Formats: sequence, structure tokens, C-alpha cells
Amino acid sequence: MIIRFGQALAILLLTVALVGCGKPKPPPLAAVEGLVTIDGKPVPMALVTFVPVFEGFGGEVIAEGISDEEGRYRLSCPLGTGACVGRHKVTVSDAPSPDDTRDQSVASQRAYEAFRKKLTNRPIGAAFGSVVDTPLEVEVTADGGSYDLELTH
Repeated sequence: MIIRFGQALAILLLTVALVGCGKPKPPPLAAVEGLVTIDGKPVPMALVTFVPVFEGFGGEVIAEGISDEEGRYRLSCPLGTGACVGRHKVTVSDAPSPDDTRDQSVASQRAYEAFRKKLTNRPIGAAFGSVVDTPLEVEVTADGGSYDLELTH
């Protein structure tokens, strides 16, 4: 039986589609929450980011959450709620201002001032905002849990 070029190409493409690109399946997600403090005091409106230290994945496995007024955070990532099971470098930085504070209208500027007043217990040290420099590392287990982040000035 002779296979023509077009048939061979179709078989090859079908095989690649069925096998995939070889990218491994990401680790499972686990619910992650916790409390962010500096010198024992809560840090409201902080962006908490868990960056996995395992290779082979992109931004889809980076989990983030913003702490509330009591410093509590809950993570999610593009794959769903929680963070991937495994080791993570953890960064903490100021959260971006809300969308309704980003124009020059009087209402937006008032909303921005209200947001700024919530930014207590600052500054957050620059090292905590850098994946390279952060001293914070967490091992997320399959059962998830609470991971309190204790920062210092």
C-alpha cells in the first residue's frame, strides 16, 4: 500500500494532536489562605503571589490574592481556586489600586484617597516584592491550609 504525502501529513498531524505537545499536566490545586503581618500587625491591601519553583509551566500556575482589611488573603490562579501543590517562592507587595480610582474625575480621586487610607502598616520591604530576593518560601500540601506570612520592617 502506497501512502501519499498528503495522507502521511494528515496521519502525522492527527498523531501530534492526540499525543499533545508533551507539556506535563500541572500539579493539583489546594485551597490556600492565610494572614499577612509586618511585625505582628496585619497588612491590608497587599498582593500575595505564590510562584512555583518547579519547571515546565508558565503563568497559569502562579497564584495570587489580595489581603483584606484584616490582612487575610485567599489565593486563586488561572487554573482555579487555590495554588498548585509544591514548593513556592512567595512575594508580598502593595496591591494595585482599584479600577474605579484610575481616572482624573473627582469621584475617582476620592475613591483613591479612601483606598490609600487603607494602606496601613507600610512600607512593605522591597525584598518581599521580588521573586529573586524574597526570603519567603512555602510548601503547599495536597490538603492546603493556612499559610501565615510574617514580614518584618
